[in-house]
Amino acid sequence: MIDKIANPFIIDAGTKSKAKKAYGGGETKSGTDGAEFSLFAVELARISNELKSTPEVRQDLVDDFKKKIEAGEYHPPLEKIAHNLFLAGILNIQE
Repeated sequence: MIDKIANPFIIDAGTKSKAKKAYGGGETKSGTDGAEFSLFAVELARISNELKSTPEVRQDLVDDFKKKIEAGEYHPPLEKIAHNLFLAGILNIQE
């Protein structure tokens, strides 16, 4: 029973190449087929590629902070820390 259902959906190589030509896979008579991407889509693709190449940890910054902390030169902004702690308490954020 399954063979009877599946067989009509099998595409042979000849049909596949015809489908490609019909949908822009091959040369057409008018030669006007193409794709256009919006500036937003192009920029989004560029940013996506840039993010993929950016490491998750910026080791140069980590090393710089470690040096400052060990030397006693790192003084974080206390108001910002207090603000973030306050928001974490209100929003009940747990890490």
